[in-house]
Amino acid sequence: IIPNREPMNRLTSLLTVCALGATASASDLNLSIEASGQNAVTVSPGEIVTYNVVGELSDSLNEGLALFAIDLTMPGVTLTQAGAPVSTNMQQFNLPLGLTNPAGFGGTQTGATLKQVGGMQNTFKNTFAPVPTGSVITGIAQPGTPETLVSGQVQMPTASGTYVLDASNVLANVIRQGQTGIPAWFVDKANAGNVTPLTVTVEALSANTNTLSLSAGGTINLTLDGGASNAGKVYLLLGSASGTAPGFMVDGLNLPLNVDGFFTYLLNFPNAAPYSGSLGFLNCFGVGSTTINVPPGSFPSLAGLTLNHAFVVHNGINVVLTSNAQSLTLLP
Repeated sequence: IIPNREPMNRLTSLLTVCALGATASASDLNLSIEASGQNAVTVSPGEIVTYNVVGELSDSLNEGLALFAIDLTMPGVTLTQAGAPVSTNMQQFNLPLGLTNPAGFGGTQTGATLKQVGGMQNTFKNTFAPVPTGSVITGIAQPGTPETLVSGQVQMPTASGTYVLDASNVLANVIRQGQTGIPAWFVDKANAGNVTPLTVTVEALSANTNTLSLSAGGTINLTLDGGASNAGKVYLLLGSASGTAPGFMVDGLNLPLNVDGFFTYLLNFPNAAPYSGSLGFLNCFGVGSTTINVPPGSFPSLAGLTLNHAFVVHNGINVVLTSNAQSLTLLP
Protein backbone atom coordinates (compact mmCIF):
# COMPACT_ATOMS: atom_id res chain seq x y z
CA ILE A 1 0.00 0.00 0.00
CA ILE A 2 1.56 3.27 -1.05
CA PRO A 3 0.39 6.85 -1.41
CA ASN A 4 -0.91 6.64 -4.95
CA ARG A 5 -3.45 4.06 -5.92
CA GLU A 6 -1.80 2.68 -9.09
CA PRO A 7 0.97 0.87 -7.16
CA MET A 8 -1.73 -0.31 -4.78
CA ASN A 9 -3.65 -1.78 -7.72
CA ARG A 10 -0.48 -3.59 -8.83
CA LEU A 11 -0.10 -5.03 -5.34
CA THR A 12 -3.70 -6.20 -5.39
CA SER A 13 -3.10 -7.82 -8.78
CA LEU A 14 -0.10 -9.67 -7.34
CA LEU A 15 -2.25 -11.08 -4.58
CA THR A 16 -5.05 -12.15 -6.89
CA VAL A 17 -3.08 -13.45 -9.86
CA CYS A 18 -3.34 -17.03 -8.61
CA ALA A 19 -7.12 -16.73 -8.56
CA LEU A 20 -7.41 -16.46 -12.35
CA GLY A 21 -9.56 -19.11 -13.86
CA ALA A 22 -11.55 -19.73 -10.69
CA THR A 23 -15.01 -18.48 -9.86
CA ALA A 24 -15.69 -17.04 -6.43
CA SER A 25 -18.57 -15.14 -4.85
CA ALA A 26 -17.65 -11.58 -4.03
CA SER A 27 -18.10 -10.52 -0.41
CA ASP A 28 -18.73 -6.96 0.77
CA LEU A 29 -16.72 -5.21 3.47
CA ASN A 30 -19.14 -3.12 5.53
CA LEU A 31 -17.72 -0.38 7.76
CA SER A 32 -19.05 1.43 10.81
CA ILE A 33 -17.14 4.40 12.24
CA GLU A 34 -17.87 4.72 15.94
CA ALA A 35 -17.01 6.61 19.11
CA SER A 36 -17.87 4.87 22.37
CA GLY A 37 -19.78 2.31 20.31
CA GLN A 38 -22.03 4.96 18.74
CA ASN A 39 -22.26 6.49 15.26
CA ALA A 40 -23.29 9.89 16.67
CA VAL A 41 -21.87 11.68 19.72
CA THR A 42 -22.01 15.18 21.22
CA VAL A 43 -18.81 16.65 22.66
CA SER A 44 -17.36 19.85 24.09
CA PRO A 45 -15.44 22.39 22.00
CA GLY A 46 -11.86 21.26 21.40
CA GLU A 47 -12.50 17.80 22.87
CA ILE A 48 -10.39 14.86 21.68
CA VAL A 49 -12.57 12.07 20.26
CA THR A 50 -11.34 8.47 19.99
CA TYR A 51 -12.84 6.69 16.98
CA ASN A 52 -12.87 3.11 15.76
CA VAL A 53 -13.44 1.86 12.22
CA VAL A 54 -15.24 -1.46 12.63
CA GLY A 55 -15.38 -3.86 9.68
CA GLU A 56 -17.59 -6.86 9.00
CA LEU A 57 -17.85 -9.00 5.88
CA SER A 58 -21.27 -9.55 4.36
CA ASP A 59 -20.98 -13.34 4.13
CA SER A 60 -18.81 -16.26 5.18
CA LEU A 61 -18.05 -17.48 1.64
CA ASN A 62 -14.40 -16.79 2.37
CA GLU A 63 -11.77 -17.35 5.07
CA GLY A 64 -11.74 -13.76 6.32
CA LEU A 65 -10.12 -10.44 5.54
CA ALA A 66 -6.71 -10.47 3.84
CA LEU A 67 -6.18 -6.80 2.92
CA PHE A 68 -7.94 -3.47 3.36
CA ALA A 69 -7.22 0.18 2.67
CA ILE A 70 -9.48 3.19 3.23
CA ASP A 71 -9.31 6.97 2.96
CA LEU A 72 -10.65 8.98 5.93
CA THR A 73 -12.04 12.50 5.69
CA MET A 74 -13.72 14.89 8.13
CA PRO A 75 -14.50 18.27 6.54
CA GLY A 76 -13.59 21.13 8.83
CA VAL A 77 -11.11 19.01 10.79
CA THR A 78 -7.48 18.07 10.08
CA LEU A 79 -6.94 14.35 10.60
CA THR A 80 -3.67 13.07 12.00
CA GLN A 81 -2.30 9.58 11.39
CA ALA A 82 -4.36 6.78 12.91
CA GLY A 83 -2.83 4.55 15.55
CA ALA A 84 -0.90 1.34 15.06
CA PRO A 85 -3.02 -1.76 15.71
CA VAL A 86 -2.73 -3.45 19.10
CA SER A 87 -4.87 -6.58 18.71
CA THR A 88 -3.21 -9.82 17.60
CA ASN A 89 -5.48 -10.04 14.57
CA MET A 90 -4.75 -6.56 13.27
CA GLN A 91 -1.03 -6.68 13.97
CA GLN A 92 -0.87 -9.16 11.08
CA PHE A 93 -1.75 -6.24 8.76
CA ASN A 94 1.06 -4.01 10.04
CA LEU A 95 4.83 -4.05 9.64
CA PRO A 96 6.81 -6.20 10.20
CA LEU A 97 4.20 -8.97 10.20
CA GLY A 98 2.27 -7.51 7.27
CA LEU A 99 2.66 -4.80 4.63
CA THR A 100 1.43 -1.20 4.74
CA ASN A 101 1.60 2.13 3.03
CA PRO A 102 5.23 3.39 3.40
CA ALA A 103 3.89 6.13 5.71
CA GLY A 104 2.56 3.41 8.00
CA PHE A 105 -0.63 1.57 8.87
CA GLY A 106 -2.16 4.87 10.06
CA GLY A 107 -2.18 6.27 6.53
CA THR A 108 -0.59 9.10 4.60
CA GLN A 109 -1.63 12.55 5.78
CA THR A 110 -2.58 14.59 2.70
CA GLY A 111 -3.86 18.00 3.62
CA ALA A 112 -6.68 17.43 6.09
CA THR A 113 -7.30 13.82 5.04
CA LEU A 114 -5.73 10.39 5.53
CA LYS A 115 -4.98 8.24 2.49
CA GLN A 116 -4.77 4.44 2.41
CA VAL A 117 -5.13 3.62 6.07
CA GLY A 118 -4.67 -0.12 6.57
CA GLY A 119 -2.50 -3.00 5.40
CA MET A 120 -2.36 -6.62 4.33
CA GLN A 121 -1.48 -9.99 5.80
CA ASN A 122 1.43 -12.07 4.54
CA THR A 123 -0.84 -14.08 2.24
CA PHE A 124 1.96 -14.80 -0.26
CA LYS A 125 4.05 -16.38 2.55
CA ASN A 126 7.11 -14.19 2.03
CA THR A 127 10.43 -15.87 2.75
CA PHE A 128 12.79 -13.79 0.58
CA ALA A 129 12.37 -10.21 1.86
CA PRO A 130 12.81 -8.69 5.35
CA VAL A 131 9.07 -8.04 5.57
CA PRO A 132 6.40 -9.27 5.87
CA THR A 133 7.20 -12.04 8.33
CA GLY A 134 3.80 -12.83 9.85
CA SER A 135 1.56 -15.84 9.68
CA VAL A 136 -1.94 -15.50 8.24
CA ILE A 137 -4.87 -15.47 10.65
CA THR A 138 -8.14 -16.61 9.10
CA GLY A 139 -11.68 -15.67 10.07
CA ILE A 140 -11.05 -11.95 10.56
CA ALA A 141 -14.19 -9.78 10.26
CA GLN A 142 -16.47 -12.68 9.45
CA PRO A 143 -20.25 -12.12 9.87
CA GLY A 144 -21.15 -11.96 13.55
CA THR A 145 -17.58 -11.19 14.61
CA PRO A 146 -16.92 -7.57 13.55
CA GLU A 147 -13.33 -6.44 13.86
CA THR A 148 -11.97 -3.05 14.91
CA LEU A 149 -9.77 -2.40 11.90
CA VAL A 150 -8.50 1.07 12.76
CA SER A 151 -8.43 3.27 15.86
CA GLY A 152 -7.44 6.90 16.06
CA GLN A 153 -8.02 10.22 17.73
CA VAL A 154 -9.21 13.55 16.38
CA GLN A 155 -9.29 16.90 18.15
CA MET A 156 -12.55 18.66 17.45
CA PRO A 157 -12.70 22.37 16.62
CA THR A 158 -13.85 24.93 19.16
CA ALA A 159 -16.51 26.13 16.71
CA SER A 160 -19.94 24.65 17.45
CA GLY A 161 -21.35 22.56 14.64
CA THR A 162 -21.71 19.08 13.18
CA TYR A 163 -18.68 17.25 11.75
CA VAL A 164 -18.77 13.91 9.90
CA LEU A 165 -15.91 11.38 9.81
CA ASP A 166 -16.34 9.22 6.71
CA ALA A 167 -14.47 6.54 4.78
CA SER A 168 -14.09 6.28 1.02
CA ASN A 169 -12.01 4.49 -1.65
CA VAL A 170 -12.49 1.22 0.21
CA LEU A 171 -10.22 -1.53 -1.12
CA ALA A 172 -10.28 -5.07 0.28
CA ASN A 173 -9.33 -8.68 -0.40
CA VAL A 174 -10.58 -11.81 1.32
CA ILE A 175 -8.92 -15.21 1.65
CA ARG A 176 -10.57 -17.65 -0.71
CA GLN A 177 -12.78 -20.25 0.90
CA GLY A 178 -11.09 -23.58 1.60
CA GLN A 179 -7.53 -22.26 1.50
CA THR A 180 -4.87 -23.92 3.66
CA GLY A 181 -1.90 -21.73 2.84
CA ILE A 182 -0.23 -24.27 0.56
CA PRO A 183 1.58 -23.01 -1.43
CA ALA A 184 0.10 -19.59 -0.52
CA TRP A 185 -3.17 -18.05 0.57
CA PHE A 186 -5.10 -17.26 -2.61
CA VAL A 187 -7.38 -14.24 -2.30
CA ASP A 188 -10.37 -12.66 -4.02
CA LYS A 189 -11.36 -9.04 -4.33
CA ALA A 190 -14.06 -7.91 -1.92
CA ASN A 191 -16.52 -5.17 -2.77
CA ALA A 192 -16.96 -1.93 -0.86
CA GLY A 193 -20.10 -2.40 1.19
CA ASN A 194 -22.03 0.04 3.35
CA VAL A 195 -20.18 2.75 5.26
CA THR A 196 -21.84 4.24 8.33
CA PRO A 197 -20.00 7.47 9.19
CA LEU A 198 -19.42 9.01 12.60
CA THR A 199 -21.30 12.25 13.26
CA VAL A 200 -19.78 14.45 15.96
CA THR A 201 -21.74 17.44 17.24
CA VAL A 202 -19.68 20.09 19.00
CA GLU A 203 -22.04 21.76 21.46
CA ALA A 204 -20.95 24.55 23.76
CA LEU A 205 -24.35 25.54 25.16
CA SER A 206 -26.88 23.08 26.54
CA ALA A 207 -30.05 23.44 28.63
CA ASN A 208 -31.99 21.21 30.98
CA THR A 209 -35.20 22.03 29.09
CA ASN A 210 -36.35 23.95 26.03
CA THR A 211 -39.80 24.94 27.29
CA LEU A 212 -41.09 26.97 30.24
CA SER A 213 -44.65 27.41 31.53
CA LEU A 214 -45.12 31.06 32.47
CA SER A 215 -48.11 30.29 34.69
CA ALA A 216 -46.23 27.61 36.62
CA GLY A 217 -42.83 29.31 36.51
CA GLY A 218 -39.60 27.40 36.84
CA THR A 219 -35.83 27.42 36.48
CA ILE A 220 -33.84 26.97 33.30
CA ASN A 221 -30.29 25.74 33.83
CA LEU A 222 -27.86 26.56 31.04
CA THR A 223 -24.42 24.93 30.89
CA LEU A 224 -21.75 26.92 29.08
CA ASP A 225 -18.85 24.73 27.96
CA GLY A 226 -16.08 26.72 26.32
CA GLY A 227 -13.58 23.86 26.38
CA ALA A 228 -10.50 23.49 28.55
CA SER A 229 -8.49 25.86 26.36
CA ASN A 230 -10.77 28.72 27.46
CA ALA A 231 -10.54 28.08 31.20
CA GLY A 232 -10.60 31.27 33.25
CA LYS A 233 -11.84 33.49 30.43
CA VAL A 234 -14.85 35.81 30.53
CA TYR A 235 -18.17 34.63 29.13
CA LEU A 236 -21.35 36.55 28.36
CA LEU A 237 -24.73 34.97 27.63
CA LEU A 238 -26.89 36.83 25.13
CA GLY A 239 -30.29 36.23 23.58
CA SER A 240 -32.65 37.06 20.75
CA ALA A 241 -36.42 37.07 20.34
CA SER A 242 -36.15 37.35 16.55
CA GLY A 243 -34.28 34.18 15.58
CA THR A 244 -30.80 32.84 14.90
CA ALA A 245 -30.28 33.55 11.20
CA PRO A 246 -28.38 35.26 9.81
CA GLY A 247 -26.93 36.23 13.21
CA PHE A 248 -23.95 38.56 13.07
CA MET A 249 -20.19 38.44 12.92
CA VAL A 250 -18.03 39.40 15.89
CA ASP A 251 -14.23 39.26 15.63
CA GLY A 252 -14.56 36.99 12.61
CA LEU A 253 -16.93 34.54 14.33
CA ASN A 254 -20.65 34.10 13.72
CA LEU A 255 -22.91 34.51 16.73
CA PRO A 256 -26.23 32.82 15.84
CA LEU A 257 -28.46 35.56 17.31
CA ASN A 258 -30.29 38.38 15.56
CA VAL A 259 -29.86 41.75 17.26
CA ASP A 260 -33.10 43.11 18.75
CA GLY A 261 -34.35 44.72 21.96
CA PHE A 262 -33.96 41.52 23.98
CA PHE A 263 -30.37 41.13 22.78
CA THR A 264 -29.60 44.75 23.76
CA TYR A 265 -31.16 44.27 27.21
CA LEU A 266 -28.99 41.24 28.04
CA LEU A 267 -25.92 43.00 26.66
CA ASN A 268 -26.46 46.13 28.76
CA PHE A 269 -27.79 44.50 31.94
CA PRO A 270 -25.92 41.22 32.53
CA ASN A 271 -26.98 39.18 35.57
CA ALA A 272 -30.21 41.21 35.86
CA ALA A 273 -33.36 39.28 36.87
CA PRO A 274 -34.55 36.79 35.86
CA TYR A 275 -30.97 35.88 34.83
CA SER A 276 -28.24 34.83 37.22
CA GLY A 277 -24.69 34.18 36.03
CA SER A 278 -25.15 35.49 32.49
CA LEU A 279 -21.76 37.21 32.86
CA GLY A 280 -18.84 35.53 34.60
CA PHE A 281 -15.66 33.52 34.31
CA LEU A 282 -15.35 29.96 33.02
CA ASN A 283 -13.92 27.62 35.64
CA CYS A 284 -10.69 25.63 35.42
CA PHE A 285 -12.40 23.17 33.06
CA GLY A 286 -13.72 25.93 30.82
CA VAL A 287 -17.29 25.54 32.08
CA GLY A 288 -19.78 28.10 33.38
CA SER A 289 -23.49 28.18 34.21
CA THR A 290 -26.44 30.53 33.93
CA THR A 291 -29.88 30.16 35.48
CA ILE A 292 -33.16 31.78 34.46
CA ASN A 293 -35.55 31.89 37.42
CA VAL A 294 -39.13 32.72 36.45
CA PRO A 295 -41.70 33.05 39.29
CA PRO A 296 -45.20 31.62 38.69
CA GLY A 297 -47.52 33.94 36.80
CA SER A 298 -44.73 36.00 35.24
CA PHE A 299 -44.94 37.72 31.86
CA PRO A 300 -48.21 36.12 30.61
CA SER A 301 -48.16 38.31 27.50
CA LEU A 302 -44.98 36.53 26.32
CA ALA A 303 -46.71 33.14 25.95
CA GLY A 304 -45.96 31.60 22.57
CA LEU A 305 -42.68 33.43 22.13
CA THR A 306 -39.46 31.55 21.42
CA LEU A 307 -36.25 33.00 22.79
CA ASN A 308 -32.80 31.88 21.66
CA HIS A 309 -29.66 32.09 23.76
CA ALA A 310 -25.97 31.81 22.89
CA PHE A 311 -22.77 32.94 24.56
CA VAL A 312 -19.41 34.41 23.68
CA VAL A 313 -16.02 33.93 25.33
CA HIS A 314 -13.67 36.92 25.53
CA ASN A 315 -9.93 36.78 26.24
CA GLY A 316 -9.63 40.41 27.23
CA ILE A 317 -8.83 41.53 23.68
CA ASN A 318 -11.42 39.94 21.46
CA VAL A 319 -14.08 37.25 21.22
CA VAL A 320 -12.46 33.81 20.81
CA LEU A 321 -15.56 31.59 20.85
CA THR A 322 -19.22 31.85 19.90
CA SER A 323 -21.52 29.04 20.96
CA ASN A 324 -24.41 27.27 19.31
CA ALA A 325 -27.90 28.61 20.04
CA GLN A 326 -30.39 27.01 22.42
CA SER A 327 -34.10 27.75 22.05
CA LEU A 328 -36.55 28.36 24.88
CA THR A 329 -40.28 28.34 24.08
CA LEU A 330 -42.51 30.19 26.55
CA LEU A 331 -45.79 28.40 27.19
CA PRO A 332 -48.94 29.84 28.85
